[in-house]
Amino acid sequence: MKKIYLILILFFSCTNEVNIPDDIMSKGEMIEFLFDVNLINSSRGFISKSNNNYFMVRDTMLFRKHSIDCLTFVRSNSFYTKNPKLYMDIYDGINKKIKIIKDSLNNVKN
Repeated sequence: MKKIYLILILFFSCTNEVNIPDDIMSKGEMIEFLFDVNLINSSRGFISKSNNNYFMVRDTMLFRKHSIDCLTFVRSNSFYTKNPKLYMDIYDGINKKIKIIKDSLNNVKN
């Protein structure tokens, strides 16, 4: 009987699927939001010759663009932080978006 319990515990502890609660942003939503956050934050480090001033972009604008509030993001970030494999999937998605943009810019230059 103990062997059956041990097998069941191992079986259920090894499943890869994590249920994402309804009040948590999906992986796709997190990819889009964090991409924008990283893009804005990294662009603030450069002096732009254009009229675009990224210092004027506020967090509230990003929340409004993505139709979420601060609490939703905090809950989602906390959830994904506790599930590192899912968080790595999110950052892999961000990296793919960056690569697509980089490749499209390289194609324009050529």
